[in-house]
Amino acid sequence: MADPPAETTIKVVCRFRPLNRSELARGDIYVPKFQGEDCVQMGGKPYYFDRVFQSETTQVQFYNAVAQKIVRDVLEGYNGTIFAYGQTSSGKTHTMEGDLHDPAMMGIIPRIVQDIFNYIYSMDENLEFHIKVSYFEIYLDKIKDLLDATKVNLSVHEDKNRVPYVKGCTERFVSCPDEVMDAIDEGKSSRHVAVTSEFTH
Repeated sequence: MADPPAETTIKVVCRFRPLNRSELARGDIYVPKFQGEDCVQMGGKPYYFDRVFQSETTQVQFYNAVAQKIVRDVLEGYNGTIFAYGQTSSGKTHTMEGDLHDPAMMGIIPRIVQDIFNYIYSMDENLEFHIKVSYFEIYLDKIKDLLDATKVNLSVHEDKNRVPYVKGCTERFVSCPDEVMDAIDEGKSSRHVAVTSEFTH
């Protein structure tokens, strides 16, 4: 194992999406102006990030620049976190999930899954790996298991190594990337139904 990093590294990147069809139909104007790789100007005011990605950035380019090293570090035994923050329709789902079944359009999550399994496939065939998947949502401070809709209001605990986990959350064994994608599709369906029912009552 490599030497551990001297300190936690946090990088903040900003990705811009192109105008969508409805925005173009309304006559909306694309306002960001880019200055180098770390600055975007909005309304004449500059905003700086560790990296700024323009709207033509492909899914694979974004993954290689932002997530791939984190995945490699995790496979070396370190912790890593990637999360997306932004308002509705800003492109979070496109960036994190994309099209789970399209190699060109898949986002960060399916590419992470592919990288993990490629790493396993490259290891000694006598080694045995056990991979489990959980999928839950946190909404209004409540945790819901998306792979088992009967499990709601779950709680976060820490194990003996102070690693947080969601107690009682479904853990499904998976043996290939497609099984992970199936679990995500199932969880997304549960989430969609739950959200719809919340807004219709």
